[in-house]
Amino acid sequence: MNTYFDQFAYAVAKKHDGGIGIPEPIDPDLHHPESITKAGETYLWVVFGIMTAGFLGFTALSQKVSYRYRTLYVTTLLINAIAAVSYFVMASGLGKTIVNADPHSWSSVREVYYARYLDWLFTTPLLLLDITLLAGLPVGEIIIVVIADIMMVVTGLIAGLHPSLKYRWGFYGISCLAMLFVFYVLVTSARSYAFLRSPKVGNLFNQVSLALLVVWSLYPVVWAFSEGTGKFTADQEVLAFAILDVIAKPIWGAWVIFGTPEEGHVILPESLATPVGSNYGSLSQEARSEDA
Repeated sequence: MNTYFDQFAYAVAKKHDGGIGIPEPIDPDLHHPESITKAGETYLWVVFGIMTAGFLGFTALSQKVSYRYRTLYVTTLLINAIAAVSYFVMASGLGKTIVNADPHSWSSVREVYYARYLDWLFTTPLLLLDITLLAGLPVGEIIIVVIADIMMVVTGLIAGLHPSLKYRWGFYGISCLAMLFVFYVLVTSARSYAFLRSPKVGNLFNQVSLALLVVWSLYPVVWAFSEGTGKFTADQEVLAFAILDVIAKPIWGAWVIFGTPEEGHVILPESLATPVGSNYGSLSQEARSEDA
């Protein structure tokens, strides 16, 4: 038996032109990729349930108002619907990839949920549409602020996925600058238009815009401590973003819906609220209200 193994070892050594070396010890600082645990997965499922409930609730509320008055309701329910899909994707184990982490963090690589950025790419423009329509901002300015918002999200996504830590922080800075431009429009032009509509609309705008600015300002802070430096674990990152998303979407949306005064309603033009066709006449808004 020993002869057989001696012959085998000799054959292997001859094949490799040398002796069989002892494997190098495993680096004690080597870690598995930083990823969520069962706790993080639970957070994702809980927020999926909250967003789904928000979508169903805002959908039910939208059916109780006249068709022409449903704009804010529809944008808000869409925000929650998109967020619910995003959290379902993440909770089911999809919408993520592995990227290099900060060398001083817990692990050399880290899971990043790009599904979260795809969520923000659609929901943040809708959130801005809500607040700018409430303020009565001109369409041209709304388009500009939405473009800046899209730039904010896209550069944030690039920052999260970029393999170079140096360039990652560069894109992070660009994203923050785009966010500051959005804030500037809200606190200057949009605020002025809101008070032109009425003092009640202006006061509501002050409250909801301040809340939105505070919550949005915390997103880059969470990013810096998670995807940026790796100080937060993956579970802590999921929990922090989940709390901010719940505040910014269903809670903030309910505040806008229930807080909007009579003179602050966003009303669709008659041309967009009536069916078009040779065999149809215009339906009265009274009839629509009764149907709703």
